[in-house]
Amino acid sequence: MDSIYNALISSNPFVEIFKEVMPLVIASILLYLHYSRRITAMETILFAFATEAYTMLIVGPTFTATFFVSVAFMLDQAHRLFTGRMPIRREYLLLLILPALSSLIIFVLVQVYKDPFYYPPGKKSAFYFRPIYFYIKSFLPLFAVGARIVQEKEQLSFALFSATMKKIAKFSIAIAFLQILVQFVFKSETLDEIVGLQRRYLVEQSASFFSLRVQALFAEPKVYSAFLSLAIPLFVNDREYRWAVLSLIMGVLTISQTFYINLLCAGICCIFLSGMSSVRLRILVSMSIIIGLFLGIAASSKYFIKLYAKNQTNTFYQLVFKRSVYRYDNEIWQKDNVVMGMPLQRDMELPVVDFFKDEPYLLLSGYGAGNSTFIPAQYFFGQVNYENRLNGIGGHNLNMRWFYILAEFGAFALICFFVVLTITRPQLPLFQKGYFAFVWVCFFFSQIDLFLIIVAILCAYDDRELKTTT
Repeated sequence: MDSIYNALISSNPFVEIFKEVMPLVIASILLYLHYSRRITAMETILFAFATEAYTMLIVGPTFTATFFVSVAFMLDQAHRLFTGRMPIRREYLLLLILPALSSLIIFVLVQVYKDPFYYPPGKKSAFYFRPIYFYIKSFLPLFAVGARIVQEKEQLSFALFSATMKKIAKFSIAIAFLQILVQFVFKSETLDEIVGLQRRYLVEQSASFFSLRVQALFAEPKVYSAFLSLAIPLFVNDREYRWAVLSLIMGVLTISQTFYINLLCAGICCIFLSGMSSVRLRILVSMSIIIGLFLGIAASSKYFIKLYAKNQTNTFYQLVFKRSVYRYDNEIWQKDNVVMGMPLQRDMELPVVDFFKDEPYLLLSGYGAGNSTFIPAQYFFGQVNYENRLNGIGGHNLNMRWFYILAEFGAFALICFFVVLTITRPQLPLFQKGYFAFVWVCFFFSQIDLFLIIVAILCAYDDRELKTTT
């Protein structure tokens, strides 16, 4: 908190006040439009998600417009539940119970079997209260959003989802162009932050055009790249090729490897496996193909590293290969971070993998919702966040979301999430099958929980179900 405070007082006060207030302003406007029936719940949450560059840092980085909209929906759904106007289907009740079940198992394990966790000074009690905080702040609001979307029977359609995604993508491209203009023409750090660029992604005045990582108004460039990768198939399906190309260009300018992986996923799920009728089988086969490709790349990594070394001044190699080479290069970093051919982030996924290698029994239950803070600090030794881990600062919001569910809730929970959230109506259109499988595979690599929930709802309910479900 001290570092955040120092950052605030050392920067432009007007800019900081603007960024602190914007999440509440945006959330208030969107909720007003929603409850005055001008936009649907799905549009409300998607518009909020596209503005997460503005956060209330003085409170916490997760206090965005999405958070405030989600909390409003959660309170709304809680009122409906307690007044008997919102029944919960059994399969979704199971998903709501799983985090609590995981935490309960962990509490028993540390008491009667083994305690593998590290408790920073004065933070042991947090081990028992953090899961409750996580459940109320992060988990319940996500399902409340889903419940609110289902209640809008008449407006719910894949066509509306597609139109909303394309609308946001077009607006974000305009904002990204504005960010480029402000950064390289006006050269004003104040304007940079007002139009959504975060300070850590700004470039030096002498830097090249391709050093800037655009993010529009999204939380981070990698989040923006994930969104664009989800929008491109929708543009292509509707034959809006110009916007698909512009989205592709902006995706490249995010300088995020996730973007290229997601495009590969789209090609496999929507084109290569288009004849496969089962969505679940398509997801699993797609993941098998992608892991096989990663294993091939890992086996040839030395060749690619040498190729990049010879062409590192080339703009194309800088944009496409630089970050990948950094991930695969272990000559400097020594510790092998490649698992199933995939180079894990050394300060995020890799320490968690090492922890599970030492404590494999935890794969059944996970380490408990929100308890990543208590992974022993020695697993982060040599990383920039090591000191923070020693002091119990920060947790893990892993980008690889299948692994995130496995780590937090365990293997049984991951299987339950997969089975329940891949239920589809019998006559699902061909494109929606491919797109749904694509979203699930992207979910392995990207933090797109919200989009998975929305698309799963759209694919699970047909018109008759919607008319009888509240």
